[in-house]
Amino acid sequence: MAETDPRWSSGDAGELLDAFEQFPGFVWVFEGPELRVVAANPEVRAAVGNRRDLIGTPFRQAVPELVGQHIFELLDQALLGIRTRGYEQRILTDRHGDGRLEETFYTFDIAPWRARDASVRGVIVQAVDATEVVVARRAAESAATTSEQRYRHVAGLILELQRSLLPTTLPVLPRVQVAAHYLVADSDLVAGGDWFDVVTLPNDRIALAVGDVVGHGAAAAAAMGQLRAVALQALRSGSSLPRTLAALDDFAGHTAATRAATTCIAVLDPVAGTLEVASHAHPPPLLIDTAGVATYVPVVPTGPLGTSSNPATVHTTPLKAGDVVLLYTDGLIERPHHSLDDGARALAAAAAAARHDTLHENTTVPDRMPDRICTLVTERLTLADGGYRDDITLLAAHLLPEPVPPLRLTLPADPTALRTLRRQATDWLTAIDASTHEASDLIHALGEAAGNAIEHARSPEVPASFSVDATLDEQGVVHLCCADRGRWRPPSPDSGGRGRGLAMIRGLVDQLDVVRTDAGTNLHMRRRLGKPTVVTGAATRPTVTRRHAPVADEMSTRIVDTPHGRTLEVHGPMDMLTTGRIHAEILQANRGGGLPLTLELTAVSHLSSAGVRLLHGLAGDMEDLRVAVAPGAPAEAVLNLTGLKELITRPDAPS
Repeated sequence: MAETDPRWSSGDAGELLDAFEQFPGFVWVFEGPELRVVAANPEVRAAVGNRRDLIGTPFRQAVPELVGQHIFELLDQALLGIRTRGYEQRILTDRHGDGRLEETFYTFDIAPWRARDASVRGVIVQAVDATEVVVARRAAESAATTSEQRYRHVAGLILELQRSLLPTTLPVLPRVQVAAHYLVADSDLVAGGDWFDVVTLPNDRIALAVGDVVGHGAAAAAAMGQLRAVALQALRSGSSLPRTLAALDDFAGHTAATRAATTCIAVLDPVAGTLEVASHAHPPPLLIDTAGVATYVPVVPTGPLGTSSNPATVHTTPLKAGDVVLLYTDGLIERPHHSLDDGARALAAAAAAARHDTLHENTTVPDRMPDRICTLVTERLTLADGGYRDDITLLAAHLLPEPVPPLRLTLPADPTALRTLRRQATDWLTAIDASTHEASDLIHALGEAAGNAIEHARSPEVPASFSVDATLDEQGVVHLCCADRGRWRPPSPDSGGRGRGLAMIRGLVDQLDVVRTDAGTNLHMRRRLGKPTVVTGAATRPTVTRRHAPVADEMSTRIVDTPHGRTLEVHGPMDMLTTGRIHAEILQANRGGGLPLTLELTAVSHLSSAGVRLLHGLAGDMEDLRVAVAPGAPAEAVLNLTGLKELITRPDAPS
């Protein structure tokens, strides 16, 4: 070996080692095809929990939790001479050795380590911890009122077209949780031909469908919308799986834009534990069991739609409680210079790891299993070869171990029972996976029904009480029933602000039926739930926030003097139990009506008709009353429903 030219010396070896140990970033050095760790500075050793015997151990053996996170694949590419850079990529590692994976975001550079003869000796990885930057930026984006405008500027009308042709929500069901992510390709935001749908069927079954139309642009998007409409109509009219595919095949054969499209439709029966699948030239579904084992359904596809191919055959496979079914389009597994088999293996590994990882509770990964898998799989596979070349769709369905049982309560006809009702109803709505907005509306509606029951439930024959029943049916509709044993007062011409409860309920649910009998009064409320789908650009990931504790159901107030005058902040419920105290606080804050006052209601968790009646009375007595509420706060919808919209002003600053 030739002696090193001193003109090119990097310095004293001891000084270099000392600098390496104090390097402010993360440095890994691996050698050989087994990626044996030959060097790791203190920063990177601490990032993986200062594991014993790290130096000299093959990397896959030293940090096994990285399986499925697409890191080993990038290192293998570096052994082939391919350099890769990653920007703010989420990596999950077991820092404390307790099996819980914590998240860190890294910006990294993975490069070949070359010997003096230019052959690849190993791999060098340099990385910077970008977690604080990512968390701060995402928090700022979430709080920014102009975030939607920026998003529209980037995505333009193309994503709006995609949204208009795809389902905006998926059903919320008692036995199966579903999620869908649609990502527009990195290259040019042009509308693609991917489509998906989830359709509830009789006998507790659901249909899962994905498809792909050839081409891009408005024509492909329109053709996609046509195929989805045909499939939706066939499934909703009761057509079997073969008849639905036959209808799609016939339609595609008569329209040039839809000819040669592919599709895969599966019918999931959560009661029988079966999955029926049929495919027209589309990749097969992927099953991930509770142990994290991923297996492709062995369905035999027929030819593309509209090409005079043979009818699709239906394959039936058993399912177990806890299984996750993934349907997807081929954009997820197609990669330049790689076979579809390679792409399928990468998808299976990423999905299995996303399912099997035990995560720290402080990560921003979604709690729901379908959302979690969709999020992590699309994030990790985006790393491969610089992102997606085609639009992708990922549809996930999780067969729950057991359905959420109905909620059944019998409570005393007393205002103090409202807290118990709200707490237990909130827990039940969280368990069935209702969104925050839906849960807020239903809690308000149920609170109004309970308030009426408390006011009218008194009977001389039996102790005063009322009952509440809540169920989620197999079509994704919540049924709420509040029943009392009393007689309601007939409405008077001058109610003094009373009688708004039923109007509020009708504005918060899809349907309200009031049934009066000799035994009492029943209020039946129904509302269909929907889980939002994710339609976005591959480079524009949905905003995530860290998990936070729920707001306590206790009322409190605070007086704040601002340059604009005095503000009374109200936290917690404004209901029949708390309005008397709030009224007293208001009179004290504005000195009996002599000072202008702003009521800050953004933190009000429940605004009942009793609170509405108080606000109407104050509006008539106080000329300078203002009500501040942030957009989307629970009180905003009630104020709009009850004729108080004119009082609303936006907060000058967050409380």
